[in-house]
Amino acid sequence: MASEAILKYLVDTNRPYSCADVTVNLRGAYTKTVVQKTLDALVESGKIRCKLYGKQKVYVALQEDNKENDTDVEDYDSQLKCLSQLLEENISKLKSVESKLKILTSAPTTLAALSQIDQAKQRINSMEIKLNTLRNSTAVISADEKKLILDQHQKLFKEYRYGNR
Repeated sequence: MASEAILKYLVDTNRPYSCADVTVNLRGAYTKTVVQKTLDALVESGKIRCKLYGKQKVYVALQEDNKENDTDVEDYDSQLKCLSQLLEENISKLKSVESKLKILTSAPTTLAALSQIDQAKQRINSMEIKLNTLRNSTAVISADEKKLILDQHQKLFKEYRYGNR
């Protein structure tokens, strides 16, 4: 009678319980010793499973349609390893593609590059024109003007240097 009630409770709730939890959840219908003996008997008969966590025993009902073999766990482990390796490969590919994308987006477009080339050519042409005018310039200052300018510069330089004291 107690074994049927406890087994039905474990199957219906479908979660692990300790002996004390089962006793409390059955609202004290059975004493703790009766529940403990019944749980141990159900484990021996193979209707429920017991796991030890430290000093505490936890009991769970075996569901007939949810039985999994140890081979399933091994299969899941091997699938996990394969998928983890595939994930790492895809992450490395993603990083390389993102770096290429960053390089490509930082480079100017064809139209922008052409406009930059045209601007550079215009600056070169204007500077060449300026250089040619300076090379071909016949406006030469006389020696007296040059001496006057240098003397004026020396005078102002001395005032600047010694006048700030």
